[in-house]
Amino acid sequence: MSNQPVRKTQARMLERQRALKQVQRRDTITHSLPYGIAAAVVLFIGVVVFLVTNQSVSGIPRFQVDQEKIDLGNRIFNQPVRAVFNVKNVGDGTLKLETPRVAEVLEGC
Repeated sequence: MSNQPVRKTQARMLERQRALKQVQRRDTITHSLPYGIAAAVVLFIGVVVFLVTNQSVSGIPRFQVDQEKIDLGNRIFNQPVRAVFNVKNVGDGTLKLETPRVAEVLEGC
């Protein structure tokens, strides 16, 4: 019978240790939560500032073409022709060119 009180005492000690660990975990989370929120806010502000400044840095694109007009003379209707233009960016910004559409020429134009 002498073993039974020891077991109860050990169980009480273990229960107290578990309760203490739970309180410590709760305190750790409670104390670190404001730091986590502050870090998230600072990160969000940094991303917004980066995106805004990155867009305003670009200048104005301007293009220059080596030929303004091409005269191919009299051609047979529906006969394919090829024309080449050299385009140069003389502005400060990025010049974006899209894929050209095929031009359709009607007879008599």
